[in-house]
Amino acid sequence: MAVVKSFNGFHYSLDLLKNKSFERLAAPPYDIISERDKKRLTDDPDNIVHITLGKNEKGYEEAAQLLKTWIQQGKIQRDPSPSLYIYEQEYTINSQPERKKRTGFVGLVRLEEFDKKIIMPHEKTMPKYSLDRLELLRATNANLEQIFGVYNDSTGRIDAILEESKTSENFLFQFEDWQGTLHTIWRLSDQNAINQIRLFMNPRTIIIADGHHRYETSLMYRQEIREKLGDPMEPIPADYVMMTLINLKNPGLLALPTHRLIHGLPENQIKGFFDKAKKYFKVNLFANEKEFYEYYQNAPLMTIGAYSKVEEIWGTITLKKPEIMDQIMETENVNRYIDTCILHELIMKELLGIDEEMQKNKDYVDYLRGTKDVVQVVKEENKHQIVFIMKPTPMDDVEKSVLHSQRMPQKSTYFYPKVWSGLIIRLLED
Repeated sequence: MAVVKSFNGFHYSLDLLKNKSFERLAAPPYDIISERDKKRLTDDPDNIVHITLGKNEKGYEEAAQLLKTWIQQGKIQRDPSPSLYIYEQEYTINSQPERKKRTGFVGLVRLEEFDKKIIMPHEKTMPKYSLDRLELLRATNANLEQIFGVYNDSTGRIDAILEESKTSENFLFQFEDWQGTLHTIWRLSDQNAINQIRLFMNPRTIIIADGHHRYETSLMYRQEIREKLGDPMEPIPADYVMMTLINLKNPGLLALPTHRLIHGLPENQIKGFFDKAKKYFKVNLFANEKEFYEYYQNAPLMTIGAYSKVEEIWGTITLKKPEIMDQIMETENVNRYIDTCILHELIMKELLGIDEEMQKNKDYVDYLRGTKDVVQVVKEENKHQIVFIMKPTPMDDVEKSVLHSQRMPQKSTYFYPKVWSGLIIRLLED
């Protein structure tokens, strides 16, 4: 099943870190960096975004050359022995006092086609992003950012090994990002512990939680390299990809909702939305935001929150007859009752006339992660017409979808915190 192995990781040199704090060097994944974040990150010439963002006016080659230069200058060093890397993130959510802790490990995972059902996606992707990552991979021949995968281990055996290995001897570095998440990395080189983790992972499947585009890119790149080499029998570096793997049962694993903000539609398609919704939904309207949230926190299943800025109306819509989703998506689709499918298939398509292509187009739909105040964003930006306020997709539904080899709509989940970039890099040489 899942084949995991250690590798000689590259990371910012400990000498560099004596003179420069790590928070100035690391960055969130490329696809969630805002323009404001980009300015903050690029201020430091050694920040990893100068490579991970990829294409600039000189194409992708400049990013590749910069990586080589940093290695030659000793800013990035190679670990001497094959290792797995323990990755802990300690964080709070929405200003809550309680701190959560999530621990996983970074290793190489053998690439598998999705039809083998060993490594499986859970969301739809947008091909143009995969092509961008492919160009960067071709230029750098490196896994610059980690794919985030989850596996199911109710015994907690791997988690126990990771906790035992969080020793001062194994410690590499630690930093706090601007959202207050504390990131800590330990290097695990003990061969016995590595072999145990490999053994415990072998019968398991891996769900891609984040990084679908990077995984699909790696599949394409592997095929290209194998064709160039005449498809050798022995394994090659491109057969493996760097991943951060976290147990589904880890108490710090958190999935947040991603809200949908609609804009750019003719006003007649938005006006009277709640009246149109009564065809399929039970509608509740509220006098203000406070009343809305008081109800929505404990609302029935298949309830979606909505705020029409055009009409300044707060409301919830609850599906009256789930059987309508049987007709729209057919009973074989195990995702048909989840909120994001109801939203995309019934509300967007049927009630608002936003088809699948329009849903991918930022001219009509913006996606806002659950860590941000969606209402505040709507108030600050005049372009939005209606916002759909979502609840998190339960992890049981994610697992069920994957086991049936089906994909949820894009951005059905938002795992928090993100796995940051610049911590460990893997050159495709082992």
